[in-house]
Amino acid sequence: MYELSQVVCQRDGFRLQVEACRLEQGTTYAVVGPNGSGKTTLLDLLALQGRPTAGELAVAGEAAAWDAPGRLLAQRRRIAYLLQNPYLFSTSVAANIGYGLALRGVGAAERRARVEEMARRLSLEHLLERSAARLSGGEAQRVALARALVLEADAYLLDEPTANVDRQHVERVEELVRETGQQRGATVVLTTHSQEQAYRLSAHHIALIDGRLSDVAYENVLAGELRVEADGVRTVALVAGTELKVAGGEPGPVTVAIDPEDILLSAAPLESSALNRLSGKVRGAEAAARPDAGRSGAGAPGTTLRVYVDVGVTLCARVTARSFRELGLEVGQPVWLTFKATAVRLL
Repeated sequence: MYELSQVVCQRDGFRLQVEACRLEQGTTYAVVGPNGSGKTTLLDLLALQGRPTAGELAVAGEAAAWDAPGRLLAQRRRIAYLLQNPYLFSTSVAANIGYGLALRGVGAAERRARVEEMARRLSLEHLLERSAARLSGGEAQRVALARALVLEADAYLLDEPTANVDRQHVERVEELVRETGQQRGATVVLTTHSQEQAYRLSAHHIALIDGRLSDVAYENVLAGELRVEADGVRTVALVAGTELKVAGGEPGPVTVAIDPEDILLSAAPLESSALNRLSGKVRGAEAAARPDAGRSGAGAPGTTLRVYVDVGVTLCARVTARSFRELGLEVGQPVWLTFKATAVRLL
């Protein structure tokens, strides 16, 4: 669906650089990375919202038609784009959801049927005649998502699709996003700050670090400020107030990553030489088979679990299903995380 080569996008002092990237038709991709890493800039580029400073971008095998407005519009209409802070028109919810269908010449009867079905899927049917100006933030986000997903597109670009959505509707939104890729054979590219969500919605992750795509699927990617204490110990202070000990690096803003398999879980603090010992609460867990485990089932020896723990920020640890059971871990339960300073990798 997309092919990028030597692309540079320079905007407002920020530089996105993509040496090579190919996004296949019918595949869902989750774009992960800290704030300011370029996730929204990448989606803007894929949505053909602005010409890159340099490089080549092809959509469905055809070069982006930057110099041919008619062809460029036709290419854009193959793409549905949900903005992180979407704009809604001062009309009814139904008119907002059906706006793109009307632009594409879909008849009134079919348009109404498709709008009503999408509204039902997102629990918006009782709001169809309400003015969009009277919606809550979560309702407005779902209306904007409905407006994107109601289209028959080749690519769906979703910038933080569950941002501002109340918890009771997040599962429904995620289900619809999954179906969009699986049943329509479309390419879905979504950004998210949630590692749990990235793994729930996609097996293909794109890591963006300081405007560059990483060839390694880093996990537990966090931004912070590296400080050197009087005794020479290096600490990275994260935005949420959590601190990590690191083995090297120069003072200043940094991005770090921690391999989930380097994090040990325990019910009580471990006696260890590891400098990082954090207490938190379990947010959730999900099965994640090891690469060499083949198709082993949930209870098979090769199965591991991704355990998400809130320590001020959410960290993902990877443990065997047996260890999880033996620790008696449950959502909301206190747990300790232990890992070495060398496990905190500076990117």
